[in-house]
Amino acid sequence: MPNRITRLDELQALCPLRSGAFIVTVFGDVAFPGGGELWIGHLIDLCAELGISETLVRTSVSRLVAAGQLIGTRRGRRSYYALSPNAQEEFERAAQVIYTAPQDRPWRFLFFPGGHTPDLLERLGMAAISAQLGFGPARTEVPDGSVAFTAYADGSGSDLSAMLAQVYPLDALAQDCNGFLNLAQAMTTLAIPDPKTALQARLVLTHAWRKIALRAPRLPAHLLPQGHPEPDARTAFGQRYLALCPAAEQHARAILTLDDGQAARRDKVLAGRHAALQTGPSGLI
Repeated sequence: MPNRITRLDELQALCPLRSGAFIVTVFGDVAFPGGGELWIGHLIDLCAELGISETLVRTSVSRLVAAGQLIGTRRGRRSYYALSPNAQEEFERAAQVIYTAPQDRPWRFLFFPGGHTPDLLERLGMAAISAQLGFGPARTEVPDGSVAFTAYADGSGSDLSAMLAQVYPLDALAQDCNGFLNLAQAMTTLAIPDPKTALQARLVLTHAWRKIALRAPRLPAHLLPQGHPEPDARTAFGQRYLALCPAAEQHARAILTLDDGQAARRDKVLAGRHAALQTGPSGLI
């Protein structure tokens, strides 16, 4: 029987939140479209009911500023934060992974003369064939320090799927996706009394999916093992996200500082995001 939740704080059991990672999700989902500023008081308020204290919020924001991901501005006694230009580029790449479905791509072998690191390959959605060789869909720029060989699969699709099942941790991905499906189903029972709660629920949903999507190989559904839950998890994310958006956006716009140009850019980014989410792995959701 799926979990049932009636209060916002019950989400913690299904999706434990680390302050720094969750605040990155807040800026990516709320502040990134349009590039507006967020007052730290509003950020603290968003996090409080999700078990993240004011102290943790302030500490995490300070670390993100030190890391060059956020830029702080002080007006009077209030501190506002926005994404740095470098972070904007990073968030744009992440958004393409989080909010869009995988596409068929050519395949790529990356050779690293000095050896690769597992976290680099994971960010690229690639698998390690050896200490110097990575393999996966050719969907990003070739990283520095590597030589790329791009290829097209020749042979039966079933043999390719068998190869992918050996080089990628698809069983672990399935386990993560099943956990996400439990969260998405449980959230349908959550009472949404106001726009703020809708935004908080959308942020938790996005945070849970982001943790999976940014580590997943993004293989097209027809190349996954039969019955693999990744396409269903992606569809569930899109359905629940879109259902929460009308109310969530009311609160997002109320707490963001946007000029007219930023508001117009936000509308354009969100329209593209919503259009992508309305298309599942096999057509319209």
